[in-house]
Amino acid sequence: MVVFSQMRPGVMSYTSDSEDRAFMEMGPLLMTGLALRLTPNSKAGRLVYVVACFEKDCILMTKVEDGFLALSVDTTDALQVFRELEREILRLANLPLETGADSVGQAVLQ
Repeated sequence: MVVFSQMRPGVMSYTSDSEDRAFMEMGPLLMTGLALRLTPNSKAGRLVYVVACFEKDCILMTKVEDGFLALSVDTTDALQVFRELEREILRLANLPLETGADSVGQAVLQ
């Protein structure tokens, strides 16, 4: 169930509201679940987040208390926006703030 999905006022989406909601129903669960399968023994530590970058849009997904948080940002602004929000994202994901260590920037640049 999607609890909240909203575009900023005045921003045109690349997808319709129904497409956004359809993705949010399973997308973050599937993508973070696949990432977790890379280290089933957790030797690499806890999963912090998954970033998917497209030509026009980047989506950051992370597990939060009872669900998932997904933030979508234009690719040209993603590095700056995700860096600005990293401390808050880590707090919402209940992860230590040092976990990030500019990892959002590294993930978006690669």
